[in-house]
Amino acid sequence: MYKGKYEDKHREEAAAPANEKTLRTGRVTAIVMATVLLLALAIGGTVAWLSTESAPITNTFTPSKVACEVQEEFNGTVKSDVNVKNTGDIAAFIRVKLVTYRTNDKGEHIGGTAELPSFTRGANWVEYKGYYYYTLPVAAGSTPVTNLTDSMTLVGSYGDTDGGKQAIDVMAEAIQSVPEAAVKAAWGLSIDTNGNLIVPPQN
Repeated sequence: MYKGKYEDKHREEAAAPANEKTLRTGRVTAIVMATVLLLALAIGGTVAWLSTESAPITNTFTPSKVACEVQEEFNGTVKSDVNVKNTGDIAAFIRVKLVTYRTNDKGEHIGGTAELPSFTRGANWVEYKGYYYYTLPVAAGSTPVTNLTDSMTLVGSYGDTDGGKQAIDVMAEAIQSVPEAAVKAAWGLSIDTNGNLIVPPQN
């Protein structure tokens, strides 16, 4: 009997550490699970707040518009008051190219050479490499203060074998006056300290 009680007592003592270890492991597992649950709730709440409270920002940027329109009068063989209006919404530099050719009575382009008639340029208009530049910036909705020309007379009838009469197309371009990099990239020209176009002398 003594031996049995002794063995039972030691069996109970030997089993005790295992039960204690099991309880400790259970507590740790419970703590870890609780922590994970709290983190999940916190992250979920943050994501939900960001998705419901963060409103999109509306882009209110409006790009500028650069455009121009030729203005002129034509009466028979006389082209007058040749100018260009800045129809954009930003100050711009203006340049003009005059293209001349011959037409028949129907206005159709025919062969034969045609040369630009002589004319007097207005102030601040400069010729360079086939273009006529107005060296001052032109405000939106405005025209250069002076016309490219007040008047030029075209040939009404050529007496050579090609015949026909002279036509001149006024082709205009505009480029925003700032930044200077835009003018350099488009026309290869610079701007002085007063904001005016620097056009090299005609060769």
